[in-house]
Amino acid sequence: MESSLDVIDHGDWLSFGISHAGSIIPVKISREAMEEHFGASKGPDSLKSAYALDAEMIHARAADMIVAGVAYTPDNPLVLKAEDF
Repeated sequence: MESSLDVIDHGDWLSFGISHAGSIIPVKISREAMEEHFGASKGPDSLKSAYALDAEMIHARAADMIVAGVAYTPDNPLVLKAEDF
């Protein structure tokens, strides 16, 4: 079983988890956001590579977008799109 902190490239989006208020929030970020704002290319592993370079900024933005009272789960993750940056 994969750790909730694993970074996984799903092709059109990248999933990862962030620690927030004592729990792990599942997050997914679109390929479009990664290409437009973090320099990802179309190649394999480009999302993971771009994420590794800017994870701190991506995590900070994700934390800013967490809505109190929402139950984020792997089936209902926090979603980051290009327009969120």
